[in-house]
Amino acid sequence: MTNLVQSLMFAGGFPDSSNPAARGCTDSTAPCFVYWAGGISNVQSVMLYLQAISFSVQFMLFTTFGSLADYGRWNRYVMIVATVISVACQILPITLVNDDGTHWAAMYALDTIGLIAYGTTLVFYGAAFPNLSDNLPVVRKARADPSMTKSEKMAVVERWRNHVSAISTTHSNIGFLVLTGVLSGVGYYNWSGRYNFDEGTQAILGNAPVFGFMATVVCGGYMVLCSLPYFIAQPRGRGGPPLPPNENYFTVGWKSIIRALREARKFRFLFLYIFSYFLFADAVTTTNVMIGIIQGNVTEFNNLQLTILNLASAASSIVGCLMFLVLSKKFGVRTKLNLFIIVTLSMVVAIWGCIGISSDKFGFKNVWELWAFYVWSGLFTAPIWAWQQTMLAELVPRGMENLFFGLFGVVNKGSAWVGPVIIGAITDKLNNVYVGWVVVLAFFVVSLIILFFVDVNGAKIDIERHYRAQMEIDAQNEEQNAPVSVEKILQEDSASSTGEHA
Repeated sequence: MTNLVQSLMFAGGFPDSSNPAARGCTDSTAPCFVYWAGGISNVQSVMLYLQAISFSVQFMLFTTFGSLADYGRWNRYVMIVATVISVACQILPITLVNDDGTHWAAMYALDTIGLIAYGTTLVFYGAAFPNLSDNLPVVRKARADPSMTKSEKMAVVERWRNHVSAISTTHSNIGFLVLTGVLSGVGYYNWSGRYNFDEGTQAILGNAPVFGFMATVVCGGYMVLCSLPYFIAQPRGRGGPPLPPNENYFTVGWKSIIRALREARKFRFLFLYIFSYFLFADAVTTTNVMIGIIQGNVTEFNNLQLTILNLASAASSIVGCLMFLVLSKKFGVRTKLNLFIIVTLSMVVAIWGCIGISSDKFGFKNVWELWAFYVWSGLFTAPIWAWQQTMLAELVPRGMENLFFGLFGVVNKGSAWVGPVIIGAITDKLNNVYVGWVVVLAFFVVSLIILFFVDVNGAKIDIERHYRAQMEIDAQNEEQNAPVSVEKILQEDSASSTGEHA
């Protein structure tokens, strides 16, 4: 859809900012301008602002309504509504198939709303995976086994969380592979006589503008097909507790976030991981945004070429997810190390992109570089979402998954607009989107430094202390029927530990 928006903007824009009357930007690699926010702006900057708008709206939605997933049937309702809106935004662009660029703003709005809805589905589907893995028979058996030590039990939990997360990500990429494979094949269907192709252009469906619009309709239908089984199979009686007394739907989310931040401060390494996640999530998101804009210019908005590139990405993503799963299960590589390797290798893309700041030959200026990017990112970046979820699951106490996954969803969306806004402003000033790679590289470097100091074993000790404190609270409340603060118990526990070491 991003490619459709950009191509319509080039069709309705103007190559000279001083002469807006001359509509139509024919050179996809040259600057193109459109009216934006009461002035004139570079198309690449406006595309970056699209991402910033969608992520900032998601941030507001998640902060206000995200915690509703913990109460009643709201998780199911939010996922259904978000899925329906996402599907609608993928189908409706077909109404603009014959547009000459005049209504690019309509396509821009559909893409923005679609991104918001799709991002919502990702957060709420992702929050379900720790409960799924923790309720596997093998995990429940291990937890109930009195002969196993706590560290052995936690090792089983970690291994199967890695398994479920990696397999679910692999399955999503298999679905992506099937869809892009079908579209790539259909793209070679003979389309002569149905469109006036330029001389030298192969007369196939994939080279006709209608292909991109047809592809979005197919994607919308595919999402319906894949989401229906989940909603049908999901037990109807399952849900969270009712909304607490004296709470309302507009403030409970903000209170939940404040509570999550306070709770996170008790878990030192979880709190540290929040900052690392903030940076590398924004770096990865901004990388995809940058490539999404650059590839349209490099391929002259050829939808078939982009579909085939995505096919390569899907295939390599499956290999990448399984490769890191094997590293974890067969060679015992821990979650943090896997994540550190993934983030480091993802940073290579930003380093290569920086070459394009001053070079006209390298730094994502050629189609072969896009091929290299999609294979590389499939192998080494696609697994990041599986392992960041597993890393988070290791740092979060049981029973608080929705609280902290919701917080990290907010952090993700709250950070994702930062990179596009900064790079959009730079591009407006310099008319060179490649300078943005410096910003992405900086985010990667700082995130890796912070991630290095996240101690998973120390985090598990914090979690055990929290469990003991909570058990003492429950026991004392039962005996005395008097409130006792968690902070007081933790302080006593800390003081006791200090005395033992002394």
